[in-house]
Amino acid sequence: MRATTTSGRSGRARPTVWWAWPAVTLVLVTLWSLANGASMALEFGPLASLWFPPTAISFAGFAVFRHGAWPGLILANLLGGIFTFLRLGHDFEPEYMLFYGLLYALAHCIPYWLVAQATLQSIPRNTAPSLARTVGVFLMGGVFAALIAAVAGVWVSALAGVADRADTWSMILPWLIGDVAGLLAFGPLTLLGFRALAARLQIPVPHRLHAFDDLPRPPRAPAAYALKLAATLGTACLALFAIGEAPENEPLLFIVFIAIVLQLWIVHTQGTLESLVSIALFNLCIVGQVYMLGLGEHALTLQFAMITLASASYYGLAVPLLYADNVQLRRLLIHDALTGAYNRHFFVELSQQAIRQARMRDQPASMLMLDLDNLKQINDHHGHAAGDQALTQVAHACRSALSANDLLGRLGGDEFCVLLPGVDHAEAAAIAQRLLMAVRASRYPFSTDMRPSMSIGISTTVDDADDYESLWMRADSALYVAKRAGRDRVAQEESVEEETQAI
Repeated sequence: MRATTTSGRSGRARPTVWWAWPAVTLVLVTLWSLANGASMALEFGPLASLWFPPTAISFAGFAVFRHGAWPGLILANLLGGIFTFLRLGHDFEPEYMLFYGLLYALAHCIPYWLVAQATLQSIPRNTAPSLARTVGVFLMGGVFAALIAAVAGVWVSALAGVADRADTWSMILPWLIGDVAGLLAFGPLTLLGFRALAARLQIPVPHRLHAFDDLPRPPRAPAAYALKLAATLGTACLALFAIGEAPENEPLLFIVFIAIVLQLWIVHTQGTLESLVSIALFNLCIVGQVYMLGLGEHALTLQFAMITLASASYYGLAVPLLYADNVQLRRLLIHDALTGAYNRHFFVELSQQAIRQARMRDQPASMLMLDLDNLKQINDHHGHAAGDQALTQVAHACRSALSANDLLGRLGGDEFCVLLPGVDHAEAAAIAQRLLMAVRASRYPFSTDMRPSMSIGISTTVDDADDYESLWMRADSALYVAKRAGRDRVAQEESVEEETQAI
């Protein structure tokens, strides 16, 4: 096979080794055949299983290897169909066995190729991905693919005469449930495994498969994860053991749903990989216990529980991303993008609340109007990027000199405003001096002949009639007195009509 190249995530082209695709075919055939054999643990009839993990192999194979997965999956399905024919005692002529085996293969592969492509297409290329949307496409597409595969598989079975037509159609529902359970239990985890294999073999994979690599995750805590996983699996095993001891006591199945709650705890507190591993282990635990304890009569209920757990878990994986998005949106909504100070709208709202609360506590409130000196000169001589740096640096210096209760906002251009709840006029003047000193102590990285400075105007509440608007107007008037007096100084409210004191 002709060698291809892949750029990987680093952007450097690397040749795909010549034996990569034969290796992929071998891996797909091997894993699919092993999974097909394991599915007999919950065999519902000669043609259906309530647990069919090969669907996960097919989905992940098509998602990662795309067209390169077809040879391996067609061959695996063909071998699986021939094995089923022989196991049921239908010794067809070779050409008929090959024909019906290929029909089985297409009936299985086409639906899962479609759901793999739909899942990939649900991830946009040039905008932020939505995990909730992708999970929805994966879940609904998985159910739809399983239904198509079940109906098509039943039709092929009836056409081949391997079972009575009436009996085969009754297999559609368990066939559907088994496919969905296997897909949800192992599909995303298998996809990550195949993606790692593709990287090892230097096979290019769709860039969309990396869309969620940067999902927010808590710090790794292996010990905590092990305890949570042990509690989840232990609870599930305890529930099934109790049912095995008292099979007529069906309310004991409720204990399994406690394990589901523990599983969701893992999803919301651990990383994506840990969550996918716990889903797969939970499923294996359920299937293994049902098989070993002979709980086949409860298998359908337990698979519904498994499907519910997996679906809730996959949507749960979107929660950290939603939290991060909400934090980012909140930051964009209330903060100035350049300086990190509150934007004008939110600063005014917070200041009005703080002034009302100070009045209710019979406390004063002070306001400082700040104006960066010489911003126009900076922009003219050093460019607007330097002006942005100056604004950012001054805002940082001011934040370092203010307390956590003080509010800093950018009203626009080079004007900032500080509200000081519970601070009287004398304290406000001292804080203003501290701000001036902090700004003077900083240095512009783009200039050695210009030192940072700003002008400050102060106002303080005098009675209950004062509000944000009156404080702002008086502080703004004081600010202009400071600027007319030569900048780099503070103008106190009572000296607006007199003189400005240089600090």
